[in-house]
Amino acid sequence: MANTIEVKHAATAAEFWSLLSPEKPLFPQPCKLLYRGQGDDRWNLTPGVLRRGMSSTADFQVFKEWAYIETFVRHCDSIGLPVPNDSPSFREQFLNQNSPKGPGGGVSEWPQTELHPLMALAQHYRLPTRLLDWSTRAYVAAYFAISDALARKISRSCKESDTDAERLAVWILDIEKRALFHELKVVAVPGGNNANLAAQSGRFTLLTQTGGRGTPFKGEIALDLYFAAQSLPPLLKKVTLPIAEAPAALSLCSLYGVTGATLFPDYYGAARATEDALSTPPDKGISLWGFDLI
Repeated sequence: MANTIEVKHAATAAEFWSLLSPEKPLFPQPCKLLYRGQGDDRWNLTPGVLRRGMSSTADFQVFKEWAYIETFVRHCDSIGLPVPNDSPSFREQFLNQNSPKGPGGGVSEWPQTELHPLMALAQHYRLPTRLLDWSTRAYVAAYFAISDALARKISRSCKESDTDAERLAVWILDIEKRALFHELKVVAVPGGNNANLAAQSGRFTLLTQTGGRGTPFKGEIALDLYFAAQSLPPLLKKVTLPIAEAPAALSLCSLYGVTGATLFPDYYGAARATEDALSTPPDKGISLWGFDLI
């Protein structure tokens, strides 16, 4: 029998903020929570590279994912950027197409632990991987849900009346009991060479699959659907908010020091924070320097 994942629908930004408060966790203690924000509450928890479609066989899928990583490294080399775990031995073992630990090796072990820091770096610069981004901080996840929802609204030129039926979401994952779910891995990598990861208190989940050469991968790719199909109670909950409330929620993020600039500590982050501020009507959210930004 399928599990039902609990969903709490906040009506206002203040209620949304309260539901996500780390002082009042939605899971019973002891718990260890991760948070993920998404701009549309209808989206599943599917990693970026797998949203682009699965290859017909596991070995082809592994090669496709490996090619993203290997090409990323080559471009980093071309402009003198360092990559995690780099050494001649690492490159020979994991970035050589013909190595036993490369894409020509066993597919059920993909991706190997040694590749996780490199995948995490690539993912934080918008390269799709099999990892799924989370944060240990609830309001960081809230920021991403809010900012992404507002960006999508602007790009679609939505009318205000169209937004009431749409909601953003923050997923909450309790990893305290993750050992009960053998396919679920939690990935933590050092933040020393990944400023974005450190600023966002980032973690990742990896849902493993089984497969062989010439046969498709077996196993669920979306984490929410995986939990829904288990016999044990799911370690997952979801909090949603009408997108009409997103500007007010973005203002709360700013008051708590959670902005594009603090989460992306570079020029991109400063630009992202500026876009957030200038695209938010002052009567509903952030007001910059007392001027009306319309």
